[in-house]
Amino acid sequence: MEATTTSVESPVSGERYDQVLATLQTELGLATAQGKRALALAIECVRLLDTKQQDYGSKNITYSGELGVAVRLQDKVCRLRHMLESGNTPKHEAMVDTYQDIANYGLIGQMLLDGSWLDG
Repeated sequence: MEATTTSVESPVSGERYDQVLATLQTELGLATAQGKRALALAIECVRLLDTKQQDYGSKNITYSGELGVAVRLQDKVCRLRHMLESGNTPKHEAMVDTYQDIANYGLIGQMLLDGSWLDG
């Protein structure tokens, strides 16, 4: 069974957020529950990326470039693998945080490639 919209828990959740999400899903022609959920999760990843940029800025990535992103991404993947293989639940980072960071490093890598990752 496929839902018409896929809501996410969000600091900005509520009726307006759900309306915006439903509009985006429709405008993008998303037809599957997975596509709709992926959009909702992507929005949360972008919000996290934006929050971290407000806190830390972009220079640390700018200085190290694509190689730095690859190193950070490798670190995240290794931590994820360790958590999955050991069965240990991390005490200081939820699994969802790890997955969001991995997704965001992919976005940062794409911005480095297209030149849109700017110091700011």
